[in-house]
Amino acid sequence: MLIGLQDYIVQETTKEWVLYHNDFSLCSRKVRICLYECGLEFESNHIDLIETGKYEVASKKFLHINPNATVPVLLNKGRPIYESHEQIKFIVNTVDSELNAPADIEAIDYWMEKASMVGNPIEGQNIYAGNTVGPLTFPLFATMLRNVSFLEILKGLISHPMKERVIIFLLLKSLGFKVFKIKLIKKLLENSLLILDSHLLELEKHLSKNDEAWLVGNRFSLADISWSVLLHRLTECNWDIILFKGKPHIQKYFQKLIQRKSFVQGISERKNINLEKGKKDLKKSLKEDQLLQNIFNQLNKKVNGKR
Repeated sequence: MLIGLQDYIVQETTKEWVLYHNDFSLCSRKVRICLYECGLEFESNHIDLIETGKYEVASKKFLHINPNATVPVLLNKGRPIYESHEQIKFIVNTVDSELNAPADIEAIDYWMEKASMVGNPIEGQNIYAGNTVGPLTFPLFATMLRNVSFLEILKGLISHPMKERVIIFLLLKSLGFKVFKIKLIKKLLENSLLILDSHLLELEKHLSKNDEAWLVGNRFSLADISWSVLLHRLTECNWDIILFKGKPHIQKYFQKLIQRKSFVQGISERKNINLEKGKKDLKKSLKEDQLLQNIFNQLNKKVNGKR
């Protein structure tokens, strides 16, 4: 898999910064916040994922930009930079910004990497909290896919390089919340939740002993950007009901993050129709769907019983 700045051009452009991204994509959000935080003008190209309507990410045109069929892709003078954690580091190392002001770089790297999604999301969850997010988004995927046709998903079997992802979405489309009756899927959800809770307990402990304004020091950093999108995804999927319980410092920290101007620009002001409907349907299902209610109640007991 390609990572970091490449030495070839994929698009002839006069723009210094071009971003291929998706409204819903966690990693896309992270890069948008970073660009806004640095005050950079960029050409914005929204690319649909199957969750937001179609497999545009696996189209011939986009595969020229990124053969791995993932977003975001950041172009600097036409040259692609792959992987969001590399993209945000490249941005702050290239421009004059408070984000690259003197600070504890080692601590920033630690918290940034911990919140990142790296490699296979099923693996490395004990190291990367971000790798737990994929399975934990399954309930929201299920409601968003209600508005996507089977035909659109099946197109991914032809064009998407990662067929296993397409198969997961076909299962979620076909079975909805009943997918959690599959023992392997239910166990994956449970393990992801318990592991993420351990990461959050570490974050809570750090914040409780931290008298400074942000996660590392008194300056907003890449670590804060990385955790802002992860914590926000938990609220979208309603896992905050379970995971934020008994963590007052995380709750307070999250409220600071979502009020940041760059967060508002990068996430809050962007309204994707399929995402908004999916979130609304998920909240409704949590009140009306017995299977989903049982899953949340069982997981709530496991998380709280573990502490």
